[in-house]
Amino acid sequence: MKKLFVVMSMAAAVSLLLAGVAGMFEVGTSSVHASRLAGISGAGATGIQVQNLDAASAANISADFYPQDTTKTGSTTLTASGIPAGGAWNIYLPSAPTLENGAYAAIISADRQIAAIARTDWLSSGGAAIYSNVMPGETVSLPLVVIDYVGQSSLISIQNTDTGRVASATVELIGVGSATPDLTETYMIGPGKSITIDTATTPAYMAVDPSTPSGFLGSMIITADVPVGVQSFVDITSSDKAVYGFEGVPAEDASDVLYAPLIRRRHLGVYDTGISVVNPNASPVDATVTYIGTGGSCAGTTTDHGPVTIAANSSHVFYQGPVPENGLPNDCLGSAVIRSTGGNILAVVNDSKNFIEESAAYNAMPASVGALKVALPLARNRFLAGFEVTTGIQVMNIGSGDADTSPTNVTITFSDSDGAVMTGCTGCNASIAPLASHNFFPGGTVLGVLPAGTYGSAVVESDSDPIVVIVNDFSYTGAMDAATYNGIKADL
Repeated sequence: MKKLFVVMSMAAAVSLLLAGVAGMFEVGTSSVHASRLAGISGAGATGIQVQNLDAASAANISADFYPQDTTKTGSTTLTASGIPAGGAWNIYLPSAPTLENGAYAAIISADRQIAAIARTDWLSSGGAAIYSNVMPGETVSLPLVVIDYVGQSSLISIQNTDTGRVASATVELIGVGSATPDLTETYMIGPGKSITIDTATTPAYMAVDPSTPSGFLGSMIITADVPVGVQSFVDITSSDKAVYGFEGVPAEDASDVLYAPLIRRRHLGVYDTGISVVNPNASPVDATVTYIGTGGSCAGTTTDHGPVTIAANSSHVFYQGPVPENGLPNDCLGSAVIRSTGGNILAVVNDSKNFIEESAAYNAMPASVGALKVALPLARNRFLAGFEVTTGIQVMNIGSGDADTSPTNVTITFSDSDGAVMTGCTGCNASIAPLASHNFFPGGTVLGVLPAGTYGSAVVESDSDPIVVIVNDFSYTGAMDAATYNGIKADL
């Protein structure tokens, strides 16, 4: 039996009185979903996409939802049978009449290997967020936490993945430049349940002194007596729709080398990224970001940013936007490698349009999540009238070592919403140099194998070197916020 753990907050009934987000991750791992932020307003609708990774057999899947409400016990189960090989089951929570409005943790089980992501849309504001691959651990770091930082605040959810006992979880909030916690709190979390911390409205967090002139900017370490999953959303309160989400990372998954498939500086005149790097160690580290240009004005170039010394238990933001020290030209598109000396690090990448107009984020990835086969549970081409939501799929060749100079050949295969493989693609192959990236765009004139107005799933495969993938889900019309998720390692 394959299992996924998920924590989420959502509106599951037709009224959509309150909605948040749901999360997914690899087999045997845990994910978290959160309730609404201060600036996320209006009704929301969450869909969970569960992909059957088996290449030959159908899957039977069940999802057990544990209410976050401490006055409620037990769980509610949803099931699906016969999900075809390579196909996906979409659990659209507002259409599940047995789930009341509220926040839930979930455990998703199947008789085949599965992968999943979850997306919530706040249709009245255009806000959107996706996340995936939330891994559980007894010590988990959240690379970025903000409290009224240039109009941004965090919403953090912690899931107890043990359904047989209460968990004790202690959080330490650490500002940039500080080696000691600015706040320490302990929470008791029921079996299988979750809690949500809204830093914009919780008094203890609101009282924390700002770490910068613009507000509090830092990170968080969560320790528990059972494995927990951690996930965060950051709300940009000065924007009606901009919100982004990402996952906490277990201490054992920190690395001295991390990979970011997508970085931008004023790309197309509007898109910029920032990389928040966290040092979870008890001593300083030196971190350097190397940018590998693959498009726009920086194509074919390599640029180093740093080294920057990051204090113990602190963080630093490498910003690719209009700051002179990173050496990148305007209209730059590429990938990045983040390296440290002195200890392992974690990082999250924020991708924004015109700074606050739209926002999305993903976790930079260690070599351990590189794979020859990566699952993408959700791919879309101009889906939903008025929104035309489309995915851009960014694939990075992380290579096989410093001496590797040979490209890897990559193929992407799309399946429709019923699990049927789409054939006849003329642009579904690419040769990618080590540490470079390639974009597969279902909405383009060449890669039109997924028909306009439809959605499905995809699998990316490499013939030699491991790859990492991120998926950026955006609206052609600009009526909806962008949302990004990490592809899921699917080597069987």
